[in-house]
Amino acid sequence: MNQYLMFITTFVIQLIISIEMNLLAPLAPFLSDYFNIKDNMVILFNFGYSAVGILVPFLGILSDRIGKKRVLGFALTLFLLGCITAGFAKTPIVFAFGRIFIGLGYYSLSSINLSYIAEFISYENRGLASGILRIAFGLGVIFTPIYATGLIGKFNYIYSVYLPLAVLGFIALLMLFRLPETKIESNIKFNKDEFIQLIKEKKNKLIFASLFFICTAPSLLLNFLSIHLSNEYKLTQLEIGFVYTTIAIGTIIGIVLATLLTDRIGKLRLARILFTLMVISISLIPFLKNLALIIIFTTLFILGLDGGWTSYQTFASEISTEKRGTFMSLFYMVNALTVTFYSLFGSFIYAIGGFNVAIALASICSLIGLIIVNKLFVHP
Repeated sequence: MNQYLMFITTFVIQLIISIEMNLLAPLAPFLSDYFNIKDNMVILFNFGYSAVGILVPFLGILSDRIGKKRVLGFALTLFLLGCITAGFAKTPIVFAFGRIFIGLGYYSLSSINLSYIAEFISYENRGLASGILRIAFGLGVIFTPIYATGLIGKFNYIYSVYLPLAVLGFIALLMLFRLPETKIESNIKFNKDEFIQLIKEKKNKLIFASLFFICTAPSLLLNFLSIHLSNEYKLTQLEIGFVYTTIAIGTIIGIVLATLLTDRIGKLRLARILFTLMVISISLIPFLKNLALIIIFTTLFILGLDGGWTSYQTFASEISTEKRGTFMSLFYMVNALTVTFYSLFGSFIYAIGGFNVAIALASICSLIGLIIVNKLFVHP
């Protein structure tokens, strides 16, 4: 078996889904004009995309029952169909429909990609495998704003952004055919009682609640920041792309800090420190009128968010070691449900009081999330 081909294939998959996931926020002003809709309604394009995240637990079980490679291939095909549909969409309804397919593909691919590699890589080398996929995610975050706004600025058509992703996805699908299938466990079934039991545990309730409040902040800030930059500072689409690329530096720094310090400082302690930075940074943004300061504090917010999330996710993975897969699927399901909630109601929040009201709510929710995290103990 060619492990290099396996790493390249999963790397490409992780890269393209990361790029698409980060497309909407910097392109919000363009999408508003392109589809002739109100700028605060662009966030609704995330609704169907994230709503399918509730299927994450079922997708994990399906991959065990019929083989992870088969599910990866099916999910990648859905992603390709979604990219083509969204790329050639002439109406917002068709574009939203395409993003539903993309969402189905994204959640399947993101949850199964590492699991597939883990079937063939020794335990000692899984950290390397995870790191490679994390690098792909980071490159996607950094690369997307310039990639998207650059192509839109040159061609002014949404297909210019989606067709390259579809081509890369098709190449990854061809490479996937050359990889082996994983072990099939046809006796695995969905256990509803197991899910309910995990949700009922007090500590788990605190973790899931904290996730909702913490995920509120990026759901509101990142989706409306480009509109704020366009309306208040008259930035062009390309300039907005540069701002988002600058902000993405916080993601890289946060991930690196979490990687280096999590084991030294402690997973939960580091998460508390970085989430505190996140809360302070976002709380100050509504009071800033200088564009440079807004960029700096948003970058600090992203640093605290992504660094804290990396540490917190690692902490959460140790809560229920015997049911780790089930618990982490619930962990990501809460994330998806939060994005879905604000995709539906975020536009109304923005319509009530604009950017500052949305960020004020995000700040309050972030603080509540931090308070809940501070109530947790290191040992389950």
